[in-house]
Amino acid sequence: MLLPSHPLVQFKRGDHICLFYRDQRMMVQTLAAYLAAGLNRGERCFCAQKPQLIPRIFEALELLGIDTAEQVSKGALEVHSEDEVYFPAGKFEPQIMIEMLERSIEEAIAAGFTGFRTAGEMSWALKDTRCQEGNCCDQLLIYEKLVQAAYPGKPAVGICQYPLGRFPSSVVASVLNAHRMALEETMAGSNHSTLTIRQGNYLADIITDRLNPGSAYHYVVQGQGSFDVLSWGVEPTMEQALSCSGSIMAELAANRGAPSLSTNGAGRPGI
Repeated sequence: MLLPSHPLVQFKRGDHICLFYRDQRMMVQTLAAYLAAGLNRGERCFCAQKPQLIPRIFEALELLGIDTAEQVSKGALEVHSEDEVYFPAGKFEPQIMIEMLERSIEEAIAAGFTGFRTAGEMSWALKDTRCQEGNCCDQLLIYEKLVQAAYPGKPAVGICQYPLGRFPSSVVASVLNAHRMALEETMAGSNHSTLTIRQGNYLADIITDRLNPGSAYHYVVQGQGSFDVLSWGVEPTMEQALSCSGSIMAELAANRGAPSLSTNGAGRPGI
């Protein structure tokens, strides 16, 4: 089976994304496209994954035309187990992790790479007890907040992977607050994914098609915690959908959430 040749979403420098997945097969495909995009852009890609998934990620990259042996040999691709990355000294320490991450970004640029791209599985926090202090989920959330504060302006992109339905709802809410972007499969077996952008008290869901990526990007703007649709539309590119929905959320915030639905020049509903 051939995989999509490019990622559903083209992330930019400074983006810190949480990926919620139901199905490991679809998650591997999403990661492979995300990593391939970084390798094709000359970035160094670094992963912390479940050991049993590492061969599947390499296989998926090969299906996308990536010579994984070559990328590994030149230091462009590193895929490690969760233990190797998150517990280098036998325990998880958020401050040590963020310092290591910031050094890795600097080292990647010094080595001639155009940026640093990461993908890390976070389900270990549900069962592990090797944290510096307290509950591992609490320590993980501290780390996520440190990453979110550090990434803007950095030549780096990061995805944090969370299995849907496994983490307590309170932890999921905190994870979402620690990421500006959330990527989620719309439903099991679906060909669509939803990218959620958060801005102040508003969020925009952008729907992408796995089978026909780039065909259209539908967006819906709502208030956080509300089912009321404040605006919606469709754009031909992800960048335009991000820009349009971001402008709408900014205007909503400026108007204190008092939208009036209208139609813009392209015939799309807007604020």
